[in-house]
Amino acid sequence: MAPDLECLIGYQFKDRSLMEEALEEAGPEAAGNERLALLGDTILSLMLLRRWYGEGNTTEQGTNLLQVYACNRNLTSRARSLDLQKFIHQRLDQERSVPDEALATTVEAILGAVWLDSEESPQKVNNVMKKISLYPAKLCDFAR
Repeated sequence: MAPDLECLIGYQFKDRSLMEEALEEAGPEAAGNERLALLGDTILSLMLLRRWYGEGNTTEQGTNLLQVYACNRNLTSRARSLDLQKFIHQRLDQERSVPDEALATTVEAILGAVWLDSEESPQKVNNVMKKISLYPAKLCDFAR
């Protein structure tokens, strides 16, 4: 399973425990991947805004970029298109499809795990974000 996920995201983990934590669904008894997701959420915003800033776009474009690309709806959509649910370790008390919120959280957690595993390499996270299509084709599309 690990090589399949690593191929999917274009990153090979040195510390497999980070990858496993990223795939652990949270529940009432355990934090699961929530700590990594909190980190990953911030990393996602940072990476999007680094690109936005580098292109000299307006603050309105930056705000719109985050609203569209860093939202749970987009993250869930990306997770479903990647069939990410087959990698998520669900709680034993759950025999159901993975909820949207858990899918979005897992995408964020994967970004957090890559950040830590890569020794905080923006380039490695950037590569994963490109591989799983978390960047718009053109940032100027957010001028509206």
